[in-house]
Amino acid sequence: MKSKKIHSNCTTGIRGILPIAAYAVIVLSLLALQLFFARDAFSRTEEINPQKDFPKDLNLREVRVGCYENKPKIFTSESGAATGIFPTILNEIAKEENWQLTYIPCEWEECFDALQNGQIDLMPDVAFSLERHEKFDFNAEPILNSWSSVYARKSKNINNIYDLNGLKIAVLKGSIQQKVIEQMAKGFDLQISFIESRSFEEAFDLTAKGSADAAVSNHYFGDYFHEQYGLEKTYIVLNPVILHFAAAPGSNHDLLRAIDRNLLAMKAQSDSAYYKALQAWIKQTPKAVIPLYIIYLLFGLIGVSLFGLLIIWLLRRQVRAATMNLSLTNKMLTESEKKFRDLFEKHTAVKLIINPEDGNIVEANESAEKFYGYSKKELLRMRIQEISMLSPEQMKAEMEKAEHMKQSCFESRHRLADGSVRDVEVFSSVIDISGKTFLHSIIHDITDKRNVEEKYRQAQKIEAVGQLAGGVAHDYNNMLTVILGYTELALKKVGPSDPLRSDLIEVQNAAKQSARITRQLLAFARKQAMEPKVLDLNESITTMLKILRRLIGEDVDLIWRPGADVWPVYIDPSQLDQILVNLCTNAKDAIAGVGKIIIETDNATFDEAYCKNHDDFIPGDFTMVSVSDDGCGMDRETLNNIFEPFFTTKELGKGTGLGLSTVYGIVKQNKGFINVYSETGKGTVFRIYLPRHEGERIETSLDQKDETHQSNGETVLLVEDDRAILKLSRKFLETLGYRVLMADTPSQALVLAKEHAGDIDLLVTDVIMPEMNGRELYNSLCALYPNMKVLFMSGYSANVITYRDILDEGMIFLQKPFSIQDLARKVRKALGKG
Repeated sequence: MKSKKIHSNCTTGIRGILPIAAYAVIVLSLLALQLFFARDAFSRTEEINPQKDFPKDLNLREVRVGCYENKPKIFTSESGAATGIFPTILNEIAKEENWQLTYIPCEWEECFDALQNGQIDLMPDVAFSLERHEKFDFNAEPILNSWSSVYARKSKNINNIYDLNGLKIAVLKGSIQQKVIEQMAKGFDLQISFIESRSFEEAFDLTAKGSADAAVSNHYFGDYFHEQYGLEKTYIVLNPVILHFAAAPGSNHDLLRAIDRNLLAMKAQSDSAYYKALQAWIKQTPKAVIPLYIIYLLFGLIGVSLFGLLIIWLLRRQVRAATMNLSLTNKMLTESEKKFRDLFEKHTAVKLIINPEDGNIVEANESAEKFYGYSKKELLRMRIQEISMLSPEQMKAEMEKAEHMKQSCFESRHRLADGSVRDVEVFSSVIDISGKTFLHSIIHDITDKRNVEEKYRQAQKIEAVGQLAGGVAHDYNNMLTVILGYTELALKKVGPSDPLRSDLIEVQNAAKQSARITRQLLAFARKQAMEPKVLDLNESITTMLKILRRLIGEDVDLIWRPGADVWPVYIDPSQLDQILVNLCTNAKDAIAGVGKIIIETDNATFDEAYCKNHDDFIPGDFTMVSVSDDGCGMDRETLNNIFEPFFTTKELGKGTGLGLSTVYGIVKQNKGFINVYSETGKGTVFRIYLPRHEGERIETSLDQKDETHQSNGETVLLVEDDRAILKLSRKFLETLGYRVLMADTPSQALVLAKEHAGDIDLLVTDVIMPEMNGRELYNSLCALYPNMKVLFMSGYSANVITYRDILDEGMIFLQKPFSIQDLARKVRKALGKG
């Protein structure tokens, strides 16, 4: 009976409410109709017509101006007059200079032909480039800054330059955009089909109709028209340029000077025709507006919400008495809810409750606040699309997948409140709340895992390239040994005035350059043969300054700031030279014109706590070498690739891409690390950290005499499987006065040794040979000649051979290619006399 009474009261209450609700709905409907029939009281301002103020006057100087279609910068209006930013500005200048402007319609390429042939005097809207500067004269004062963008059909989903591979791109024939994107496609090895058009309108029309996948235009035209053609603006930005007026070379200099003079005056006045032109045309880009149906829907929702709230308020008053008996149940439900909420709120994993229909975040736990950096209140006002880096289509597909399969797991990237981006793994499952489906998403931060994986992939890549580099270096070293050796012998046979001498020196220089490249390959692969010494960096760098200054030229100031009491380091001096030369060369190339390079040294100590918060830093004591410049700097993408083998930003043929890779390899080989800081336009700082040497200081002479040591008639057994190197080495040794027994295989060497009647003082042998290696041959010969010494030589590095357990550390090793002086020093050292 009680429930029936409540039902009756509720029915009575609702009946009383209906007239009020009906009245409210009628009022809101009338308001919506009034909005619907209202009209916009504002209209677009009158089109600026630069030619309307120019009556024909025979006393004025006629100036012929090219006019092509590139709205809003320059185009022909419906009345046939030239209009836009450039004509508006030129109109004002013409008034001041008493010019009569005549606009000659032409296509883009036709305009340039007309300018060269003298059919027109001025061409507006021309981007400056060195190539065009050779053909035309330009006014000095810039008119506009411009850049180009790629506009694509919305179905193409273009996010970066690599997404253009295999597509058809519409370009303005002969434009700077065509040249730039063709060069970029070639540089990135992209297969792009280019469709030439006569105007940007034609390029956009071809794209909209499906004849092309995307179009390239300047951002003024593209931003103005892309929505009209149903295209979307991509993230690809090309070729920032400055726009000028151009004239045929050697003519109309007075026109260009007059333009510059008037432009400077206009730019100094905020209400000048220059700024009015910019305001009139650039601000005419269609603005996003809220559709009227959204406003109507909003008012309708407000009315419905008010109506619902009113009903709820009245019903609550009617049923309050009937709900008293549910208090105990509610209390139990509250306690249960608290338990589950605590499990959600206090969990260490990041958790979100998401409405799959619109992506709204309806609940977030404390871990989510800490991870994203937003307060809970802020998170609950956001959609997951504002956090996830997935496209709206991808996000919708993942939510639909979770709904259909009841759960899903995928990887994504989420943007935090501070702007940083983290790699995440998202596990979503379907939950039911009050009969409605929601997604319970658990987010795991996997950024550190991804970084470790990326470093591992990088290490594998460098190792693979390093193995290739080591093998190539071995073959080249064998060939270069022969080339350098015979060139050296030939130079000893020709006099200073012999015409062949200069040719031989050129051959020798080319071979030495090739040898330096193989050393770079070995250094990059961290397989370079090293002769480390304890060095004072200040002394070593001071010695190198003269060479470095000659290397970077007179336009760049080299500043040397040695630190006080810097710790010694243990490194091969030639490797330190390579580091300085490569870094200074890179710094010089980054400086346009005059600038400065600063070399500094200092001591640095890092503890475990510091290294945990700074990637790639190593705990310990280090001596720091810094090379900084005030050049062009690098963007983040370039910074991420500078140590990649064969990566270069220089023009084709002007860089091997091994410079910084070599520096990286040397530093890692010496158990150090590199820190780089750079900003575009603000220069770059490379800091090299080498471990502090704790042992005794070994004084070494920086100047070594280049002399050839003569023998005392010792007998040398020479074993080498490469016939050319065998013959060359024999000539070297005989020139030095040694008696030489020669064999091209280990078995032949054993026979020679057994048949030889006298002593053999020294075995000079290649390491890697058929039948047996050099170490095995030496062990076999020691039974016949126990006092015989040994010198090993190879095109492989000492590190590789030691790694193969062929040589022990401390054994004397000669790296190919070598000169007669190198061989002489190593032989004397092996005999215990050097």
